[in-house]
Amino acid sequence: MASSSTPTAAAAAAAAAPTLSDIVREHQNTQLEHRRGTEQLRKDAIRDIGDLCDATTTSLSAQLARVLDNQREIESLSRDCAHLVQQHTRSTAKWTKLVDQFNGALKELGDVRNWAQVIERDMLDVAATLELVHSSLNPQNDVAPSPPS
Repeated sequence: MASSSTPTAAAAAAAAAPTLSDIVREHQNTQLEHRRGTEQLRKDAIRDIGDLCDATTTSLSAQLARVLDNQREIESLSRDCAHLVQQHTRSTAKWTKLVDQFNGALKELGDVRNWAQVIERDMLDVAATLELVHSSLNPQNDVAPSPPS
C-alpha cells in the first residue's frame, strides 16, 4: 500500500501546486482585470472632469452675466448722474445770475434812496434859505415860518 499511496500523494501534490502556465494565466487575468479597472477609473475621471468643467463654466457664465448686467446698470446710472449734474449746474448758474441781478437791483434801490435823501436835505436847505431870505426882506410879518417836516 505504501507504494500505491506514493503516486496518489504525488498526484495530489502536483494538483495542489500551481504550474507555470497556471501562474502565467492567473497573472494575465489579474493584469486584464487591473487594466479594465484602470480604464474604467480613467473613463470615470474623464467624465467627472467634464462634469466639473461644465458646472464651473455654467457658474462662471452666470456670474459673468451678473457682472455685465451690473456694469451696464452702473454705466446707465453714471450717465443719468452726469445728466443730473449738468442740469444742476445750469440751474445753479441761472440762480446765481438771478441773485446777482437782484443784488444789483437792491444796490440801485439803495442808491436811489440815498440820492432821494440827499435831494430832500438839499431841498430843505433851499426852503430854509428861502424862508430866511423872505423873512429878512419882509420884517413886518411876525408870523414865524413853520419848520419843514
